[in-house]
Amino acid sequence: MRFDIVMNPASASGKAEKVFERIRPVFESSGHEYTLHVSDRENSIVSICARICRRAGEKRIVIIGGDGTLNEAVNGMSDLEHTLVGLVPCGTGNDLVRDLDLPKGPVSIAELIVQGSVRHTSDIGEIAAVIDGQTVTRSFVISTDIGFGAATCEYVSKSKIKPLLNKAGLGKLCYLIEAVRVCFREKTVDVRVTSDEGTAVYRGCICAMVMNHRFEGGGFNFAPSADPNDGQFDLCISSGLSKPQFMFILPTAYLGMHTGFRGIATGRARELRLDATRPVYLHTDGEVLGRTRAVRIRLSAHKLRLMM
Repeated sequence: MRFDIVMNPASASGKAEKVFERIRPVFESSGHEYTLHVSDRENSIVSICARICRRAGEKRIVIIGGDGTLNEAVNGMSDLEHTLVGLVPCGTGNDLVRDLDLPKGPVSIAELIVQGSVRHTSDIGEIAAVIDGQTVTRSFVISTDIGFGAATCEYVSKSKIKPLLNKAGLGKLCYLIEAVRVCFREKTVDVRVTSDEGTAVYRGCICAMVMNHRFEGGGFNFAPSADPNDGQFDLCISSGLSKPQFMFILPTAYLGMHTGFRGIATGRARELRLDATRPVYLHTDGEVLGRTRAVRIRLSAHKLRLMM
């Protein structure tokens, strides 16, 4: 077997290289070949994975990075039916590995990956949205949403304290700090949701989340019933809540208890469209694409095959 290890050296404020040094002995002692690919400004994760996937035969790609790095990798991949993927977490959120209930530590996860077999599969979502006059298409694995979640990701990406918190092992705290700022700075919006289940309008919406996995934002269990293999998205939408009410409910999402509150709507859909009354932030797996008023979301014809 051959493994292509793709590393984002900037992930988690530079911790990715240290993680690679920890897992290197696992691959070296496995008896399998491996090639290390390191991304930079001229050689992105997307382009690296695109080149790997152009090879004939089965590919085994190992990502060292966070959920955002995985998102970039998936958006560079083709030939998914002949591609196996592993993720050694080294990011702030790490929501995918949390949802899969994997063993703690990069070495333990690498020991699973190096066996080279499929352990989990996951649906892949696809979005299309008009941003700055251009139609943007993007795939996602964990979640996509407009409003609160996406705005929080935007604020986190520009946070001056994020690198310091990451180095101190407190990266999740950055999400909480910026979530509070977002809640009181961003205005609510009306959102129309059109899906195979019908059409509904949500007034005074703070967030409209479309989840494939259970967790987002570093451990918020926004979709406690989500199954990444059921061919459906799970929805979590706020409506008619004041900002103090929303902030009161938000901490309960860590335990998945928010769905019992009035003003939090849930549902499932295979394909849907979100239309907002004004431009709002949109993200895929924590990667902010910009502001949009409309986004179409559907399932990919392919699944992600995971080696962990």
